[in-house]
Amino acid sequence: MAGASLDMALVREFVGAAHADLNKVQALLEQEPGLLHASMNWGGDDWETALGAASHVGRRDIAEWLLSKGARMDVFAAAMLGELELVKAMIGRFPRMAAAAGPHGIPLLQHALMGGEQAMEVADYLKSLNKMEERGDKGMIVVENVIEVRAGYAEGVMERFRTPKSVHTFPGFIRMDVLHAKNAQGNEEIRVCTTWENEEAFHGWSNSDSFRHAHARRAEAAAAERAAGNESAHSASAGEGKRENMAHGSPHPDTTAGHGSHSSGSAHGSDAAAHGPIIGNKVTIYTVVVSHLPEVPSVPAVEVG
Repeated sequence: MAGASLDMALVREFVGAAHADLNKVQALLEQEPGLLHASMNWGGDDWETALGAASHVGRRDIAEWLLSKGARMDVFAAAMLGELELVKAMIGRFPRMAAAAGPHGIPLLQHALMGGEQAMEVADYLKSLNKMEERGDKGMIVVENVIEVRAGYAEGVMERFRTPKSVHTFPGFIRMDVLHAKNAQGNEEIRVCTTWENEEAFHGWSNSDSFRHAHARRAEAAAAERAAGNESAHSASAGEGKRENMAHGSPHPDTTAGHGSHSSGSAHGSDAAAHGPIIGNKVTIYTVVVSHLPEVPSVPAVEVG
């Protein structure tokens, strides 16, 4: 059976003390053990426990003492205390935690910064997730493959990218975007853009066994179609089959392609190009120079009673 509700004035005093006064926190908890998990509502959805208070002001001594008494560990306390593996595990399981805000709307990164040198690795980790401008992201790249197709054929090509295959499982992969538009010639363009932490990560994928095996099969199919096309240059089915197989292989450059050159999957110059849906493709690697992100909200002043 639940006990009586705590006096909110006592909760306010306990949470307020947790910002700066370990002795008072210890005395109040001895007086009323139920305060350990008590949460103060400062208005609206701004709730704060004693552990939350100690965490956002960087009071390691108070936070560790509360945890030793059984306070409930959370990602904000872990960040301030420099518990890198714990923070990684939480965010790895629930990625949106990286953007979570604690008491008074204070961001997770700010908690890590308040942890000082002992929480520096956590702060660096959170900065890398947020792509903070002070980090620079100098190594980040975007690989763009522009596939030009005849009007009316884009949907069939885009369908191949709707379900991720294996690229998203590789280290250093950040995201893939597939864009669609019509160009001035009336053809359709599909731009497959993959973002990577650095070029080494991209080549780790493009040189992988899974990549090579998949594209080797497509290359063999394309070669068979080319042979059939030589015997019957005007066969629409052979020409279209060739273009479709090349479309599968087109999202990657070889070791020299990528800087504005055509990849090996380009259909330019082929007799079958006059009939197939794929006109050609071009792969370019861009270096990310600047990234602008939403502004981190300012931390409101807190009046502690």
